[in-house]
Amino acid sequence: MAENKTYKLYDSLEFFWKKKIWFIIIPVIVALLGYVGSMFIPKDGEYVGRSTMFTGSVKLEALTNPDHIMAQYGEHFTGKAEVFVPTRSYIKAEVYGETEEQVTKELTLFDDQLLAGLMAQNDKVVDGTQRYALAQSARIQTFQEAIESYKQALADTDIEPVINHYTLLLSQAEQELTNAMATEQRVRNDIISYEKPALANAYVVKTKSYGLEGAVAGFILGLLFTIFILSLWKYILEARGSKQA
Repeated sequence: MAENKTYKLYDSLEFFWKKKIWFIIIPVIVALLGYVGSMFIPKDGEYVGRSTMFTGSVKLEALTNPDHIMAQYGEHFTGKAEVFVPTRSYIKAEVYGETEEQVTKELTLFDDQLLAGLMAQNDKVVDGTQRYALAQSARIQTFQEAIESYKQALADTDIEPVINHYTLLLSQAEQELTNAMATEQRVRNDIISYEKPALANAYVVKTKSYGLEGAVAGFILGLLFTIFILSLWKYILEARGSKQA
């Protein structure tokens, strides 16, 4: 007597093949539902504006803190707006609105005000540093004149105590001159390497629609749902056949 064998996977695949039309109908319907449903996902606005500000060498906490920036420069925003500080030298802004003109106007105003604040701090630091460099230049001039006068005094005398006195003064003046020249060079290098703030980029685009994502997700879910429905259908048919036997 031949042994009866069951091939459940083959039977299921055969059943699915006979009902293959449902693998088109159900996923397409669910995909359409996903697409339509994605249209009802709430959006913060029809348009979004994004900008990136390079802060340069300005590291003042008041001008690089998101909460302070929003309070100081973002009071005019009428829609959702956020400020981020992803790295120490960059400030990013994201602004939402219903029209491109509105978003552009609000983002531009924000960027202009923020850049003006950063530039004011930049100019303050640079001006102060330049004044310090000029003060060092004046000190250098004073020490150079003093050194010349000490050398002249040494040349005009042969009195030992006087020579010792001017020799000491000359040594001190030369040391001070060296320090002042090094300080002036360092300060001027700081001015040269001091980076100015600048607007890196700014743009306004229409907010993203998730219709494609919703349709794809719906199609995949529809395939899984079809497999579940057909599996349940096959199970019910087999259960009925078993009871009638």
